[in-house]
Amino acid sequence: KLYRASGPMAAMEMGYKKTIDFIASTYITLKRLVSGLVSPKELMGPVGIVTVSYRIVSQEPLIYYIYFLGLISAAIAVFNFLPLPPLDGGLIVLLTIEKIKGSALSERTMEIVAYAGWALIGTFFLYVTFNDVVRSFFSS
Repeated sequence: KLYRASGPMAAMEMGYKKTIDFIASTYITLKRLVSGLVSPKELMGPVGIVTVSYRIVSQEPLIYYIYFLGLISAAIAVFNFLPLPPLDGGLIVLLTIEKIKGSALSERTMEIVAYAGWALIGTFFLYVTFNDVVRSFFSS
């Protein structure tokens, strides 16, 4: 679909609305991922993003690449807000727990939570990257 704004203010409004759509789509995808409607094999990590970026840059006008970068930025923002300890959303959860509890969590508890979060994110990163490599280099 071709988007054309009548002026700079209309373009900013369109960009704002499209960003909201990207964020909503990312949350919908996460919901479908958790409910099993979307396979984790459909997700794309760094290798997949580079592969798709290359295809877009080599075959499409520059504006398509800028659009793609907006989509990636919105997805990263949503991912960063997930309630996992190494991410900003996890920090918000931990600060909320401390506020409710009335005192800081023990250092040992914070270490365990941080290591568990890093292990989860690292495992997810490796899984998605592995699928990217298989999809990019070994699929027809």
